[in-house]
Amino acid sequence: MKPSKVAFLLHEFPTLTETFILNQIIFLIRNHIDVRIFALYPGDFSKLHLQYQGYGLEERLTVVGVIPKKLTSRLTETLRFFKSYGLWGNLGSFFKTINPFSFGAASLKLTHFIHYTRLFETQSCDLIHAHFGQMGSFFSKHVAMGLLNSRPYLVSFHGYDLVPSEYLDNQIRYQSMFQTAKIFTVNSMYTGKLLDKVNADLDSRVRLLPESLDTRLFEKKKNSEVTLGQRKYKLIFVGRLVDWKGPDTAIRIVEKVVKDLGFTNLELSIIGRGPMFSQLENMVQEMGLSRYIKLLGGQEQSVVKSILAEADLFIYTGRAQQDTKRAENQGLVLMEAQAMGLPVVAFDVGGVGEGVQDKITGLLVPPEQVEEFASKMVELMLDTERREAMGEAARSFVCDNYDMEILGEKLLEIYSEVLS
Repeated sequence: MKPSKVAFLLHEFPTLTETFILNQIIFLIRNHIDVRIFALYPGDFSKLHLQYQGYGLEERLTVVGVIPKKLTSRLTETLRFFKSYGLWGNLGSFFKTINPFSFGAASLKLTHFIHYTRLFETQSCDLIHAHFGQMGSFFSKHVAMGLLNSRPYLVSFHGYDLVPSEYLDNQIRYQSMFQTAKIFTVNSMYTGKLLDKVNADLDSRVRLLPESLDTRLFEKKKNSEVTLGQRKYKLIFVGRLVDWKGPDTAIRIVEKVVKDLGFTNLELSIIGRGPMFSQLENMVQEMGLSRYIKLLGGQEQSVVKSILAEADLFIYTGRAQQDTKRAENQGLVLMEAQAMGLPVVAFDVGGVGEGVQDKITGLLVPPEQVEEFASKMVELMLDTERREAMGEAARSFVCDNYDMEILGEKLLEIYSEVLS
């Protein structure tokens, strides 16, 4: 059964880094499904990528979490809701949401009733799709109280909602959601294993649904016509500059290649923002690698794509974070690079090995093996024929398995299950 109207429940909208959510929404709208978006907080529509404009997304958005500070304003909104939707039919819900034993002291200030009123329109939809476990948990608290429970809902896990070190906390945090949600999706089998550790009884309700991209926006890179003697090989790292993404390891690998292997005709571009930026700048200076490494900071998607188009290899140097054990769950940027016809050299951590076919679309290296990574990287740079064959295979692999149209059809199949 195909839904005619779907509610998306999000923390913030739009969030430009969550293009996979935007891709789902656009796919549904193109398929004549009315999408309503309920987000705790508003994002910046002025920075919305061009391909997402023209779908009336701002008009589809209801902001749930921004509540008036003045109690008089909250009372006015409450009375307006009763006038529109009736007092007697919602009076029971009103008393449930102002119960401090259920929702805490904030309930007496009408905070949770305002949430309820703004989520009320979800009940006119065929189903509710919550993205990230935290939003599923937020919604499940209403369902558990007998509120907003007339429509089925599903929850999509993406990674940061299943940090390995928090699995005991998540057993408590997600308890009511596990009882009331109909289906759960995970973006990789690795994420599925993390979910299984939190609750091993969900297996029959878990579906694999990777994050998608619009492969039409990622054109295959052109092969360089520069001769071998003139060649400067271009490498690219894209990701948030945080510990578990391993940008510092990327620098150490370049140092190994330049100083130990004597391979100097290369250039690494590191694109991304994050708390490690200054540390990485210092590393590059202290190691004397300024000729070989460019720290470009955060860049617009169009700039990233242009740099990808000129690159020879994409490298992923992430690791499992020591304290939280967090690692890459899927790594959508790996799909974007491969869609551009770029082979990938990556540490085989988290779910990375599911999105890179070893020796076909790239090379996988055991975690933290810097010397082996450096060696394989140089090996692939020097083998033009193999590198180009891997690039061809990489684009085909992504187009066949991660395109938004293919995964959009999979999403509709899952929605049919939710409605059955």
